[in-house]
Amino acid sequence: MREKELSNLTDSPERRFTLSKSHILRGRRNFEELFSGSSMLRSQNVNLRYTSYPNADKKILVGFIAPKKIGKAVQRVRTKRLLREAYRLNQHIITGLPITADIGLHYAFMAKRADLTFEAVQQEVISLLKELRDRLLSKNSPF
Repeated sequence: MREKELSNLTDSPERRFTLSKSHILRGRRNFEELFSGSSMLRSQNVNLRYTSYPNADKKILVGFIAPKKIGKAVQRVRTKRLLREAYRLNQHIITGLPITADIGLHYAFMAKRADLTFEAVQQEVISLLKELRDRLLSKNSPF
């Protein structure tokens, strides 16, 4: 029998690059809260909409959106897969933040186009996550 692996959300030196279902933003109410009172970070092909909560009882949740205007279902599904994979590989940029800043965080990546390459998506996801981390740390800084 195989040993259970540690989560990538712990401070282990061996990081697992998994994205569990419990970290996915789901439900109409959660998306309505996200779109009603949120901030937006923009890049050329991907936008990031986020909202933070002052207490950490709301955990970190992420969503992936490909609107109907970017193409047919096959193109939207592929685009969401690219977004999920780029986030999964780079989630370590933001996952430790709620622990240190004592905040809850809901955010969603939204694609602007369907004809994206993985390299372009990954580069934009990394820059958006770094900008989000910097904004949240500066807002919650005690200084």
